[in-house]
Amino acid sequence: MNMKEKSKEEILEQLYVTAQDLKILIPKLGINNCRKFISEIQEEMMLKKYYIPDGKSKMALTKLVKKKFGL
Repeated sequence: MNMKEKSKEEILEQLYVTAQDLKILIPKLGINNCRKFISEIQEEMMLKKYYIPDGKSKMALTKLVKKKFGL
């Protein structure tokens, strides 16, 4: 599947981001680190009783990702 790579602006406008999106935002982070950070943010979301979308890709709220990384 050949998807057009999203721009940073498009990603930051999304409600949720995936590890792949995070990798585009912060290219220096390895994909495994991106997955780890998404999992950490999902734990924070659980504690705050936020909705966590189901699906193959783990997703985290963009606003929490922005806060964590100062984006």
